[in-house]
Amino acid sequence: MKKFIPLILILLLFSVLQATGKLVPRPQDIPVQLEQDPKLLSGKLENGLSYYIMRNPRPEGIAELRLYVDVGSVNEDDDQRGLAHFTEHMAFNGTKHFGRTEMVEYLSSIGMGYYNGLNGMTSYDFTAYTFRLPTTNREQLRKGLLIMSDMASQVSFDPAEIERERGVIIEEWRMGQDANTRVRDAQNAVVFAGSRYAERAPIGTYEVLSTFTPQTIRRFYRDWYRPDLQSVVIVGDFDPQDMLALVREFFGPIPKRDDPRPRQDFEVPNHPQPRAVVATDPEFPRNLLSVSWQKDVRRVQTLPQYFDETSRNLFHTMLNSRLEEKSKEADPPFSAAFSYEYPALRTMSQSLLMCMFGEGKAEAALTTLLTEAERVNRHGFTVSELDRAKLDLLRRAESQLADSDTRESGDIAWEIIDCVANQRPLLSPQQEYELLGALLQLIDLDTVNSLVGELVPENNMVIVLGAPAKEGLQYPDDQRLLQIAAEVGELELEPYEDVALDEPLLDPIPAPLPLKKEKHYPRSGISRWELANGIVVYGKKTDFKADELLFQAVSPGGYSRYPAEDVPAARLLADYVRDSGFGKFDAMALQKATAGKVASAGISLGLYSEGMSGQCSPKDMELMLQLIHQYATNARFNQKDFESFIQRYRSRLANRELDPQQVFADKLGSAMYGHSPYRRPITVEDLDRIDLRRMEQIYLDRFADLSDFTFIFVGNYDEQQLLDCANRYLANLPKARRKDRIVDAGVRLFKGQKLELFRKGESDRSFVSHVTNCGYKATPKNDMNLNALTLVLNEKLRENIREELSGVYFIQAWPGKERYPKPSLTFSSMMACSPARVEELNRAIFAILDSIRAGYIDDRYLVSTKATLTKTLEEDLRTNYYWLNQIYNSVWQKKPLEGFLAMPSLVDKIDRKAVTKAAKKYLTFDRNKLSVIMLPAPRNE
Repeated sequence: MKKFIPLILILLLFSVLQATGKLVPRPQDIPVQLEQDPKLLSGKLENGLSYYIMRNPRPEGIAELRLYVDVGSVNEDDDQRGLAHFTEHMAFNGTKHFGRTEMVEYLSSIGMGYYNGLNGMTSYDFTAYTFRLPTTNREQLRKGLLIMSDMASQVSFDPAEIERERGVIIEEWRMGQDANTRVRDAQNAVVFAGSRYAERAPIGTYEVLSTFTPQTIRRFYRDWYRPDLQSVVIVGDFDPQDMLALVREFFGPIPKRDDPRPRQDFEVPNHPQPRAVVATDPEFPRNLLSVSWQKDVRRVQTLPQYFDETSRNLFHTMLNSRLEEKSKEADPPFSAAFSYEYPALRTMSQSLLMCMFGEGKAEAALTTLLTEAERVNRHGFTVSELDRAKLDLLRRAESQLADSDTRESGDIAWEIIDCVANQRPLLSPQQEYELLGALLQLIDLDTVNSLVGELVPENNMVIVLGAPAKEGLQYPDDQRLLQIAAEVGELELEPYEDVALDEPLLDPIPAPLPLKKEKHYPRSGISRWELANGIVVYGKKTDFKADELLFQAVSPGGYSRYPAEDVPAARLLADYVRDSGFGKFDAMALQKATAGKVASAGISLGLYSEGMSGQCSPKDMELMLQLIHQYATNARFNQKDFESFIQRYRSRLANRELDPQQVFADKLGSAMYGHSPYRRPITVEDLDRIDLRRMEQIYLDRFADLSDFTFIFVGNYDEQQLLDCANRYLANLPKARRKDRIVDAGVRLFKGQKLELFRKGESDRSFVSHVTNCGYKATPKNDMNLNALTLVLNEKLRENIREELSGVYFIQAWPGKERYPKPSLTFSSMMACSPARVEELNRAIFAILDSIRAGYIDDRYLVSTKATLTKTLEEDLRTNYYWLNQIYNSVWQKKPLEGFLAMPSLVDKIDRKAVTKAAKKYLTFDRNKLSVIMLPAPRNE
């Protein structure tokens, strides 16, 4: 901090002098370098490798590691397209010290495999590898660092392994051969025109992926995987100097390259004249439109650059609020719109206006986007808008500062990666808060208003429209889009009028009522309060995150009691109320009234329950309780808001049936419940039948009596304050003591053997899912054995279907538990693969299921499963969400409240017998099996 204090003093002096009216230099004119977080230990080894090391105790006993390689797909030669990503895969498949599967098997055996953080990613400009290692076991830590060192410099590229992985990568390529990719590629050809980025999508080309030789990928690795292009990021529970010694030991010996190939930066050429592209596809399910302006990449390394970035954030915050207001009109030009600026590529930043629009509204959407930008250009923002935007920015920084001692190491590691990729120093939350606090006092309206010419200039503009190619739909062509953009400048525009509601959110404030009963659970630290109106409150105070308080509420009920024709209105109720607000406060008025606050709440309505959920900063707890009270009693049902909501929702559903993957998911979800009208997807036709008054009646019915609600609060709070707020805001919620019961609407999981085979989509790919179901008794022991079975099954599926057969990129199995109408379990699997291999891979899947049911489970699966469950449970027990979910499940499933605390002790009891017994009990595909298989449409369609 000592080096940073003078910069803060300079800014404070500026603000004092500015207030006196004296002429002083502007912060944006003083080239002071930003200092990085003093807790971050950084530097370079002699071979050129950079390191970034920071101690952080959350989670305890864990180190988060990242290997950053400053090379991506844009650096590939023409015969290497896709090999940056292929190299990332090969780094997991054999190195000098670890054979073909040894690396993954070892990391899995210590609970740090694919199901606990092991991963990699490749972008246009960089590649990153993700590790987690225990710091409490020196041998495991050292071996993990050896693995990362090997990946950085000694990947084997065994030809047999390349051939195995070739199939996996081609299946990943196949998964991406959809409308999104086709539309994106057509757009990128224009946005990145004349640049290498236009032809270097990270996945690569089928031609290269299917034919390249081992020598070609080794050439890529030899050229680019070298210490001067690599950074090691390590954040966690350790001594930084000790970790630096280990970095020097394991990464220092990597030889420096004598004659390295230059790492070239590839520019996207400027284009003074505006461009436009219209890309349509018969399977593209959305209407998207954007206007972007290409800019030189912006580095934030100095005080003037930070000042500029802060001013830009204020600009986009205010413009986004105006765009959201437009989306809430009765006949909105778009369903959602956003404004932002970001470093799109290593060499290029973009300012972007983007929206999703309804059918027939492309021209209105573009006109509105550009009109609002032009309105700012001519008339600027208002003082009240700027004040709110400043409050929001400063409050976010304050929240991050409050959480600074409880940040997760993984989050910090990714922050550092972002800083490395964008060549900016990592600032501590304290530095960010002090800088923002000082700069926001110096940023005035003229400063922000002057930015519009830079953010939305006349040159380097590209208008992009992506939409479905569908009979009867027409879109403006590229020339018409450019014409609209030119015409906006000729419009007569009035200044924006900032209308805010200057009233309290809740008036009058109810008087507190006396507490009825109180109980404390010493083992868990959970408190139970019964309020005057019968509401039960569970509270669990934690120190896991300093600025987080979560809540969830549930009551038996739901929409199963209504006829099928009411289901669409019931299912959209929560979304509508969240969108509409309460009382006199519509969504925008509420947003303005709560500027600078961190609090949210909303209602929910499911098939068998209604409830609420939300979260807040502890300092805004009372505001959250006021929101709960208002949403539970005073939801706003306004015809204008309703019409706007339905139009925006319609744009989400209008082309849902065009997307093959969405159709597959819909068919699967519907078939699981025998095509019950209570479980089917909502359609556009449903929207035409939803009546606002009926929706309001459902709300009034479900929230007329909250005496049977249970509220659960987990996080950092003052216990007396929460109790006072509960007695004031929750205890005064309406009560009728009607004792709602679950109504059985006849929804049942499928029985017997079912097959739904259909054809959809022009891409040569298939999606396959198999589901079974059975009864289930939710106990800690059964839950633990089910978790173990799931991990064993997924590991065997990965090893056999993906790695050995090279049949898929993605395959996953998962259980699902239901309490009503009777306790039951579903177990599902899903994969994407070549249509030609569906039958072969299905046989392999069921052979694996049979092998587990027969007890053929190697010891290493049990070791890795127990290690993974141990690690994840240790960390879960230090998170608010885990406690919230476990208490909620105990209440809803009527289990002992503290039963989940037994889970860690049950890990040691996992053995082959327990997993085999669970497999026989829950993998009941011989009795109940639903198979949903999507094949591509015939070529002549």
